[in-house]
Amino acid sequence: MKTLLIVATAIVGLVGPTEINPCGSGAAMAYASGYACCKVCKKGKACGDSCIARDKECHKGKGCACNG
Repeated sequence: MKTLLIVATAIVGLVGPTEINPCGSGAAMAYASGYACCKVCKKGKACGDSCIARDKECHKGKGCACNG
């Protein structure tokens, strides 16, 4: 068991830590323009940190939601 822990630690040291999804949904994080998306909008469009209908106008500043 000790050997397994040492090997796992060495692998993480070489590869680096895995990323954690802050949304907690278990889905992989999406990346756009070098930053992490907190939500990917597939039916609507991104508006701030959330999604809205495509025909609506967004009145929020840039957030972490991305169009998908």
